Amino acid sequence: MQFEADIIKALQRLSNGFTDAVFLGISQLGTELLFLAVAVVLYWVIDKRYAYRFFNVYILGVAITNFIKLGVKRARPFNEYGNEVRSIGDPETTYSFPSGHTESIASVSTLLTIKYGKKHRSVPIVGVAATLAVMLSRMYLGQHYLTDVLCGLAVGIVCAVIFNALLSLFGDKEELFGIIGFVIAMALISVLGLLGQLNTPSGMDLLKGIGAFLAFDIGYVIEKYFVRYDVKQNRIWWKVIIRLVVGLGVAVGIQQGFKLFLPESIPMLYCFLRYFLLAAWVAIAAPALFKALKI
Repeated sequence: MQFEADIIKALQRLSNGFTDAVFLGISQLGTELLFLAVAVVLYWVIDKRYAYRFFNVYILGVAITNFIKLGVKRARPFNEYGNEVRSIGDPETTYSFPSGHTESIASVSTLLTIKYGKKHRSVPIVGVAATLAVMLSRMYLGQHYLTDVLCGLAVGIVCAVIFNALLSLFGDKEELFGIIGFVIAMALISVLGLLGQLNTPSGMDLLKGIGAFLAFDIGYVIEKYFVRYDVKQNRIWWKVIIRLVVGLGVAVGIQQGFKLFLPESIPMLYCFLRYFLLAAWVAIAAPALFKALKI
């Protein structure tokens, strides 16, 4: 809609080297790297059971967002209004509606608020501020319309609330929720395959989420019943630092390094397998290593 393009044009009048850098940095709060950092701190340091909930709710929200993108197929503002709106930074290649960055930060903020908001009043305040900042940044950068970020906000909050409530029903058998997630994941892959959408950018993003989801849920069950790494007994500060440095180093190495030799033309390897291995490291291999090294 023209009025949405006008909003972006108004924001981009503020564009200069400094504001561009600021909004590009803020936009990173809506990427998978922030989610990964929060998830591993929860899983390796604070509370494995809640980390399982956090991971599953987030991944399912991302999957639903990308599925909506494939259904709506809305062009990006810099494509639709190329003479009026420009892409600041690298142009996104997926569809525009809804905003995945907004969904991501809204989901993370909602989940952390539900868990820690009552004890730590700063959590919802920071969450709201970060979410609004990401929404504004996505429009300023020319990547999304107002309705994109509003829908991303709604999807993130709704998915976080609903899936979090569903997981609560399973009590201490939370891993059984993985069965529901598995059914959803297989259904999404089947639909994408039938529609010939697996090779599209949004389809590839969906494969990343499904690969990570399956590996983490399988790894969590193995870790819970066989490895049993106790994070509460290993919260000595220097042990925590070693775990995070080593663990995150390997995780980023898998996420980025495997790009160098896995063929991008084969989504099941480049997307699904890479994120399957990443999540397997986080869920089972890293805790097993930490336990063996007594860190």
